[in-house]
Amino acid sequence: MIELLNAIAPVAVAIFVVGVGLRLGRFAMALITKRHPHGVSPTFVSPPRRLGFFEALNAVLFGPFKHFYKRSNPTWGRGYLLYHVAIITEVIGYSISALIVFANILFGRPVPDVAAHAEVSYNYSPANLLALIFGNGEALQAHFLFGSFAPYFIGITWVAVAFAVAGNLHLMFALLRKWSGAVVGDIDHAAKGIRTPGRLPWDRVVIRTIIFCIIWTELLARLHIVPGIVYFHALLGLALFVLLPFTYLFHMAYNFLAIFYAVRRRMARTIA
Repeated sequence: MIELLNAIAPVAVAIFVVGVGLRLGRFAMALITKRHPHGVSPTFVSPPRRLGFFEALNAVLFGPFKHFYKRSNPTWGRGYLLYHVAIITEVIGYSISALIVFANILFGRPVPDVAAHAEVSYNYSPANLLALIFGNGEALQAHFLFGSFAPYFIGITWVAVAFAVAGNLHLMFALLRKWSGAVVGDIDHAAKGIRTPGRLPWDRVVIRTIIFCIIWTELLARLHIVPGIVYFHALLGLALFVLLPFTYLFHMAYNFLAIFYAVRRRMARTIA
């Protein structure tokens, strides 16, 4: 597994960079060439009051769940909420870990060797670096990355792992029942009794299965049940890394920017 990671990691990173560059280039061109020849539509009704920042943020993050998913598809809605709490926490943790690892490499400092369980080494191989980043919840890696804060980081991410397990069980159950995009409950009184069938899109099945395996391999790695499984965990994470620019996962690349502008629109009440 270590040799496989060392071989494919550079290729995976190259595919990711090219894919993200192409996608972001398309968005940039759309923004540059976008025109509004007819101007802004006139407003005939006085706008509602402006929202405060936290009120707008609450509307953006929890509004869709409270007003739609919780009513139309409770199983999917719970999974959607739990999963996103977990994934945001995990992605932030991985990002911080990657920055710390590459800062140490930049300054020529030693890093742990995960395979040898050594606290000090100059093993800068892709497999070892991926094991440091994706295995940040294990004691050796966490101590290197976060020092005295390591126990708190592990505790916080244990909560994220629990949310991820619960959320993905909900989402996998809904997906296999073809409830993805389905309305299985009453949204409101006007829509009482209205139901719409779901679908089973191949890309969501593949990605959800990979994420499901990532969560369970992390759980096994943290509990030290399967030795060396952190490398398989890293391989699955690398697979998502490659797929990100070419699937619906791409929203993760601009998620925080999208939330920022969505909150601004809510504050200005340009979205009801």
